[in-house]
Amino acid sequence: MRPSRRTRRVHRVAVPNDDCTDEELAVMDQPVNVQEVRQKLEAQHTDLLERIAKEEAGLHAPVETTPDLFDLAQDYVSRERRSAMLAQSRQQLEQIELALKRLDDGTYGQCGRCGSVISPARLQVLPYATTCVKC
Repeated sequence: MRPSRRTRRVHRVAVPNDDCTDEELAVMDQPVNVQEVRQKLEAQHTDLLERIAKEEAGLHAPVETTPDLFDLAQDYVSRERRSAMLAQSRQQLEQIELALKRLDDGTYGQCGRCGSVISPARLQVLPYATTCVKC
């Protein structure tokens, strides 16, 4: 079976630099399955959209009006925690959308700082990584 055009494009862009160790070169020889990465990113994208909607609904829920200061403080802390989780989810959603764009552009797997290849092992763990381990 012939590799897809996107797969070839990723391999053409991801070129090891002179600083790579033998272990890194061995890992780089393993191909990146672009369709598998795309499916994983799209699944994470869908999950994050659902999580964001749920967190936003929780933030807009009415505050209980109780005279107990402890309950009010606990509600405040809970809302702050939800707000922080919502911001983190939005940031991760943006990173995933950028990774999907890099897949479309053919620059997926290339370090955004030094231009060298991002190891497939790193991309497997963090599919929206924009930099290699060294950067």
